[in-house]
Amino acid sequence: MFKNNTSPLVSVIVPIYKVEKYLCECVDSIISQTYTNLEIILVDDGSPDKCPEICDEYVKQDNRVKVIHKQNGGLSDARNVGIEIAQGEYLSFVDSDDVIHHEMIEVLMQPLLENKEMKMAACQCLCFTDGDEIDAIQKIMPIEIIDYCSFFNKRLWVTSWGKVYRSELFNGIKFPVGRIHEDEFTTYKICYEAKKVAYTESQLLFYRLRKGSITERMSAKRVVDEYAALKGQVDFFQMKHEYVLYVKFLFYFAKRYFYFMNIKKDIEGIDVFLKQCKKELKNYSRKSFTTKQKINFFLFVNFPRTRCWMGKIKRIMFSLLKCRFV
Repeated sequence: MFKNNTSPLVSVIVPIYKVEKYLCECVDSIISQTYTNLEIILVDDGSPDKCPEICDEYVKQDNRVKVIHKQNGGLSDARNVGIEIAQGEYLSFVDSDDVIHHEMIEVLMQPLLENKEMKMAACQCLCFTDGDEIDAIQKIMPIEIIDYCSFFNKRLWVTSWGKVYRSELFNGIKFPVGRIHEDEFTTYKICYEAKKVAYTESQLLFYRLRKGSITERMSAKRVVDEYAALKGQVDFFQMKHEYVLYVKFLFYFAKRYFYFMNIKKDIEGIDVFLKQCKKELKNYSRKSFTTKQKINFFLFVNFPRTRCWMGKIKRIMFSLLKCRFV
């Protein structure tokens, strides 16, 4: 058990909407944390099921739990409301259908307490399919201190969950209300402000894969929101003169456009928007690109179907060569 005599308060914010099947498992995993100096903020985002009643029961069971009942405003709005009332020196976010390892907060807080200059810590997640049991026995891996540029190479850097932040990092930064890809509008700014991240490969957040979730559905709105987020990232690093990251995010931006172009037949009413995207992408400078990146960028933006077939042919040839030498 983590000694909490002088440990700082960590506010854990849980946005809640139509998750009565999973809510108790989520909240119980937070309550049972070995780091006990917690403020657990349950934000009932106008949930029409039994979630409001479940939240109120937790207030009676644990004096660390606070509940906000509000009209439905979406995930971003719920997180923003939680941030506004949070009293903790540190913040963490947990989605209400996920579960966290009983040591997650302690593991992520340790490097922040050892080095007061550190403002952010992050771990990896373990994905599991809804209905399956969670492998909660996880080996705790070492912490490494990396700069924000290196952190952007890590899987799941973009998610707001699986992390602990110094609260001050959110000064002037809010989650965009009404957007689907809300994390992609904010996390890169937080990472940039933090400068360094205490990172562990430990899988301390258990991410539930379930049918019907926001991240599973592809729609015109999802494409529009993701495009806006990606454009914001490129513009941000260009403005900050972070040219290595500018190239990285611009190239990824083009790859996502390439992906959208190849699935657009499945998304109604997206053609006009993608034509505008193409114009904007072509206006960005590619002076810092390698020759290979320039060629791929050109193909991604101007000839997405050709680039798609080139990829398929390359995979087929690789498979044939692999079979030949087996």
